[in-house]
Amino acid sequence: MKRFIITSSTFTGEINILYGIDMRLQFFDLMKCDLTEEQINYFKNKLPAVLPEATVEYLQTQFGKSKLDIIEQGYKVSFEQWFNRYNVKRNKARCLKLWVKLSEADQVNAFFKLGLYERHLMVNNWKTKAEPDTYLRNRYWDNDWSK
Repeated sequence: MKRFIITSSTFTGEINILYGIDMRLQFFDLMKCDLTEEQINYFKNKLPAVLPEATVEYLQTQFGKSKLDIIEQGYKVSFEQWFNRYNVKRNKARCLKLWVKLSEADQVNAFFKLGLYERHLMVNNWKTKAEPDTYLRNRYWDNDWSK
């Protein structure tokens, strides 16, 4: 996972960008900045969907001569972030034991791919959400929930 933070003197706040293990764009967060519609469209058009090189220098070439400061930062998801987002407050101790055994990449995937699982449950409303420890133990984030 690669996380980049973009700041500039032309807007307030920061833009967070997250690329997955396969270097595909996973997350593009504009919530912590104040951008005009024109600036939003600029970023949408310039950000590559797939990064051939996961470097700050490559991203800076994508934006040309714009006055952006781009830094790379590791991305970690805490157990509490995941547990709160999962929003089924059972078996916390069991979940924590499973969580610490996961690699950082698996922790990030378990967090971000939770949305795909939840969307699957909305479409298939006869299914109930798995217990949180079952989600971790059975690596639900590895499933293709689009089918």
